[in-house]
Amino acid sequence: MNSLFSKIIIQESELLWIVNNSLDSKNHYLITYLNQHCFNIYSTNKIYKKLLDEKFMVYVDGFGINLVLKFLFGRKNKKFNATDLNEKIMELLLKRKTKFFILGGNFNQKELVTKFNCSDSFVGYNKGFFLDSEFENVIEKIRTANPDVVIIGMGVPKQEIIAERLSRSINAYLFLCVGNFFEFYFGTIKRIPKKFRNKGIEWIYRFFQEPKRLWKRYFIGIPLFIFRVIRYKFSSELKG
Repeated sequence: MNSLFSKIIIQESELLWIVNNSLDSKNHYLITYLNQHCFNIYSTNKIYKKLLDEKFMVYVDGFGINLVLKFLFGRKNKKFNATDLNEKIMELLLKRKTKFFILGGNFNQKELVTKFNCSDSFVGYNKGFFLDSEFENVIEKIRTANPDVVIIGMGVPKQEIIAERLSRSINAYLFLCVGNFFEFYFGTIKRIPKKFRNKGIEWIYRFFQEPKRLWKRYFIGIPLFIFRVIRYKFSSELKG
């Protein structure tokens, strides 16, 4: 776990610089985020852990991981969250006229074209729900669109696994994992008012929107998260 925390990106400006640098220099990156829910999966899923440790650039997302960094290492940073950061990345891609392909969710492609004002940057879309037997067709669809950036919005760890598989078949520079960001971006799910973000309470707002889907993540996941962090604090791995 030290390998992840030693490389985790804690500044929004640093990640935006990495995105810009990748587009300028054609460097290839896999990028994802780490929040409380991701940390729980990282602690139990060996495939996901290996991907984050060895393949991905990972940045802090949310109040919980910021507290972990302070509790374990005394590291402080200006709080930001993945959704706000991804909005800035989208603005950057559109401003630079960078070609991107969206994979995830279940949106109407015509509505997406309208959302991006017929921008040449948006080169294609594929829903996130497909069978493994259809994956080669998805690869070919993305390859034909020839994007510079592939943005994958699925659940963790599926999106990271898909992103890594795509990176071996698609000649794009960036593979960005964004979770359910596009649900917020396209307005199908509302966010907590801006003044309450980064206060550690957005999860409560989200729970009341989707209690059946999120109750386990929060009411079981948060205590597990706290337990794992405390256990790690006193583990030989951290001391080593």
